[in-house]
Amino acid sequence: MKRKILLALAAAAVIGAVIFLRGAYRVPVLMYHSINQGAENSRLIVAPESFRSQMRFLREHGYRVISLDAYARLLREGKTPPGKSVVITFDDGYADNYTNAYPILKEYGFPATVFVVADWVGTKDLATWPQLTEMISNGLTVGSHSLTHCELTNIAPEQAAEEIIRSKRELEKKLGVPIRYFCYPCGFLSPALKEIVSTAGYQGACATKPEKYGMGSDVFAIRRIRVSRSADNLFIFWAQVSGYYNLLRAGGEKTE
Repeated sequence: MKRKILLALAAAAVIGAVIFLRGAYRVPVLMYHSINQGAENSRLIVAPESFRSQMRFLREHGYRVISLDAYARLLREGKTPPGKSVVITFDDGYADNYTNAYPILKEYGFPATVFVVADWVGTKDLATWPQLTEMISNGLTVGSHSLTHCELTNIAPEQAAEEIIRSKRELEKKLGVPIRYFCYPCGFLSPALKEIVSTAGYQGACATKPEKYGMGSDVFAIRRIRVSRSADNLFIFWAQVSGYYNLLRAGGEKTE
């Protein structure tokens, strides 16, 4: 009898662990910035050879790289994404996203979203309008990272609305495509900002802050994982794309 009780308790513990892990799983939405040399000098830089290794890892280990649009649609419909799904995003719109990351993504046939700061396009070290247009024509998506990259929680609501709404209009005018997704500068958001983003016509938004802002299944607060030079170690990268990485870190990460 005692043995049966122990077996029952063990089975219950296993079932409980499975249920917990299923609830804790989140599709990893990767957040890159610059893909260039000099990773030893900045956490925002990933070397091109490291980026290639990471994309090869995804392909060789059977991961499904899905678009942000596809992921957001599943969230809105309350559906579970396919196992081992991964989403790739870039912040700020560096020119090396075009020169270094885009050819690798194209080679592997992986979709990605590049969040650009509307007033920064074409300035030093940042992608130009023709480069963004070419990436769009080959399956990548462009989203808004605001008008001037200011921290939206630190300015008046009217200014924040201007950053969110005008950046969408400017990008749509220049690129000739709908801008469906927004990325909160520095990852800072609030319920009021989420409401502005939704009302402006965006279909979703990305950030990196903790669950206290409702992240998880909230399509206007999609949590992401910053990929930095530490992911040169493919074991760390594996942890980041496992779907359980958020269990291993204490809180949100500040984006840029």
